[in-house]
Amino acid sequence: MMGSNIVIDGIMIHYGRMPVRLTFSYGKVESFPFIILRMRAGEVEGVGETLALPDAFLRRLCAALVDRDARSLDALLPLAQTAQERSICDGVSLALHDLVGKCSGLPLRTLLGGSAGDRVTLMPCIFPNTPDEAAERAGYFYAQGYRYLKTKLTGELADDIAKVTAIRTVAPPGAVLQGDANQGYKTLPEAREAIERLGAAGLDIFEDPLEGGVADYRQLKGTPGAKVMIDMLARRTCDLAAALKADACDMVNIHPVQPGGLRKVLQHAQLVQSFGVPVIIGGTGYTAVGSAAYQQLSAAAVPAAPCGELGGFFDHGMPRSLVKQSLPMHDGAVTLGDAPGSGVELDEEALAEFAEGREEWR
Repeated sequence: MMGSNIVIDGIMIHYGRMPVRLTFSYGKVESFPFIILRMRAGEVEGVGETLALPDAFLRRLCAALVDRDARSLDALLPLAQTAQERSICDGVSLALHDLVGKCSGLPLRTLLGGSAGDRVTLMPCIFPNTPDEAAERAGYFYAQGYRYLKTKLTGELADDIAKVTAIRTVAPPGAVLQGDANQGYKTLPEAREAIERLGAAGLDIFEDPLEGGVADYRQLKGTPGAKVMIDMLARRTCDLAAALKADACDMVNIHPVQPGGLRKVLQHAQLVQSFGVPVIIGGTGYTAVGSAAYQQLSAAAVPAAPCGELGGFFDHGMPRSLVKQSLPMHDGAVTLGDAPGSGVELDEEALAEFAEGREEWR
């Protein structure tokens, strides 16, 4: 109950690696590290996840949280200096919010001060190796009612054009296509050409086309073709503010694992909105624990925008989810429901299959 303290009396982490077979512009990935955080207050447990392995920062943080009042939420988090520390803070933030939501009886989106609505439009992500595979995977999601789709791009223009063209051959009218190059194009002229030609091929939104800073993206904006979206430059508040002040993008993708906590994501979304720039919550919960939390977060932060991506098992090639049942997805959207916290429960059997170690603080 919110009127009394919610004292954290124990924390347990499980960690390991989840196998995948994915290709990004920077190379092939065969596994992702993961940490599952379990935070207890009496009989109630809050759960979070992050893409990392345990380190000294995490161990200090977990030890410091025991006996603290979870209602302080992200105010309990230390200042994160690195991307890994921000990712760890995000996982702890998920567990804190899930715990407080369950103790208070509030869905996470309500705890975050957000929408009373319980449906959020979704945007799957595909990782095609060939144009034929791009058409097949896109067709699979379009047949399920999705009208927003994200595809990974390689930074090789002919290859990227072929994949975008193939996706457009199976796309229904009005479908929005976003491509993520993960900064795969290395020079301004290459990025400009890619924006123009991929836009002509049917790409609507081009996420992180260029390996560059705010000044480079300021020069890219306004190139005819696909709209320019930033992700890497939206991960730290200072970079995001600089990009917005420089009018360096058409859209912003906030990858929720990167700012360092759910409240920081809300602050970033509000900052973008104050500049009149469209923003989406566009990350993924790789083990599916985070997927539900980020879908709830999207309902609170930007309820009219699509939330991407679906999660590791559904669109990132992971063999299993680590929750008993994901939030229901149908007709291109997720129904959040009224369950307290994130709305999902750990699957102990699946967790035991992939976890390689465990640590505890009491």
